[in-house]
Amino acid sequence: MKIFAITDMHGRQHFNETIAQEMLHVDIIVIAGDITHFGGEKEANAVIQSIKNVNNSIVAVSGNCDHDGVNVALNSHGVNIHGTCKIINKIMFCGLNGSNKTPLYTPQEYTEREIERLLGKYKKKPEAHLHVLISHTPPIKTEVDKIFLGLHVGSKALRTYIEKSQPNLVICGHIHEARGVDKIGSTLIINPGPFPKHYAIITCTESINYELY
Repeated sequence: MKIFAITDMHGRQHFNETIAQEMLHVDIIVIAGDITHFGGEKEANAVIQSIKNVNNSIVAVSGNCDHDGVNVALNSHGVNIHGTCKIINKIMFCGLNGSNKTPLYTPQEYTEREIERLLGKYKKKPEAHLHVLISHTPPIKTEVDKIFLGLHVGSKALRTYIEKSQPNLVICGHIHEARGVDKIGSTLIINPGPFPKHYAIITCTESINYELY
């Protein structure tokens, strides 16, 4: 399976022809949150529709800067996987909206206990060859959760879940300046960086290969 992974578009719905061609030739588009910039259903519909016009195979979560209307839009498009899992081509995709608590009091924030409870529902199913977690927030103490001041601000509960469950791949966002890749055990963690300036193409076969753009 070929995945086009994006995050943190913050309402940006326009992208160039090169990106459109890349989107067209993948199996699925993964959106890891902050679809709008403190927007709601209308703004999210515009962003999602611009992507569906190119490729309508999408799974998505919302981010901490998305109001609840964004979740309404994701549900109406049939792409929201927060709090649930979906098996596509023998790959299990599970989702986590929002972020852990921030000093900014953004619309969708969870306590670490709430994140722990949400993630506790996700168990790899025998019919799934790979387990992919889509989380807007990154795990703490990684290369993908470090803000410009050098502080790690990711989720402790998410890191604990990854250490114990070892999903094959985590696609996250949230920290724009922490675009990059890291590993926790055997789990590959990718923060593609804010779209449309940045994105990732990930190929999942017997192994997982990726390119950051």
